[in-house]
Amino acid sequence: MQQTSRNKHLKSHLERLKAYAITAKSKNDIDKAAQHIREYSKGGQYKFNNSFAFIALALAVLSLSLSYWGQMNLSYDQRIGMRVFSFVAALVSIVTIWLRYASIKSVGDQLYVRAVAINAGIERDYEFNGKAYWSELKDIFPLFNCGNEGQSITKRYLGGVDTTPFTLFEFKYVNVTRSSSTDSNGNSRTTTTKSTIYKYGMLVQFDNFNYLTLNAGRFSMKWDSASRTFNKLFKVRCASEIQAAKFFDPKVVLAFADKYHFIESMDVNSNSIACFELPKGVFPSEVKKPSLRRINDFVQCLKAPVKIPLLESSKELVQFINENK
Repeated sequence: MQQTSRNKHLKSHLERLKAYAITAKSKNDIDKAAQHIREYSKGGQYKFNNSFAFIALALAVLSLSLSYWGQMNLSYDQRIGMRVFSFVAALVSIVTIWLRYASIKSVGDQLYVRAVAINAGIERDYEFNGKAYWSELKDIFPLFNCGNEGQSITKRYLGGVDTTPFTLFEFKYVNVTRSSSTDSNGNSRTTTTKSTIYKYGMLVQFDNFNYLTLNAGRFSMKWDSASRTFNKLFKVRCASEIQAAKFFDPKVVLAFADKYHFIESMDVNSNSIACFELPKGVFPSEVKKPSLRRINDFVQCLKAPVKIPLLESSKELVQFINENK
């Protein structure tokens, strides 16, 4: 009964922390979650009581050993039955232990990522249809026209730089490749391979910035700067060479080559919505996460989460473009 009560109490507490990980909107909410963790730590640890699971695992090992012992007066069917029982019992025990451990890690990770996002000034958006949102974007930006199946925007965060709104996105798709081979007997065989790929980036709503792209083919006209470094990093396509040259003055070219070289591509549409493809490190979920089991360290990290350097640089880029376009 004590084990059941302890596990039930921990499970209930984890559900409460998970709710904070989803609904927290401010540092004050994160501080409340940190307080709940401190209060829980006074009477318990972030560790399930797995005594029954370990006992079941030990009995499974014993049963398996006995099924192979020749001096046991057992029929063939009985021995097979014991081995099946042992396998099932051991599997259930191991999975139970692993799931309990994973649940603690998952909740801790989710809560910390939420704290990082709040600290970065962005908010996780759960109220959207990933498939429908992808379908909308693929008609606007070629970046989303890839993959054979499984295309979806799996995560998005909303934020802004001054009065300029932006959306961080995680785009997932699956590439399917098929290869055929023929053996020495003339029999044909087709092998299907699937690989899941993720892309990350930012959609930004600018004003009057719809006349050039970087490493994207929306426009046919090319423009090159006097900087070899810049030209290696970025292939500029534009609606007008005059507009491109006006934007990319020497100061802007130097900044893109030195500070904003992490941009993989930038596409824009006629409504001045820019789509930046960025490295995955721009996402809050990519930060190193502390362990909830180490309560004091976790609470300290929760109250003072790390910054996301790539996201901060991306926000600086948005501000920089606004100041120079």
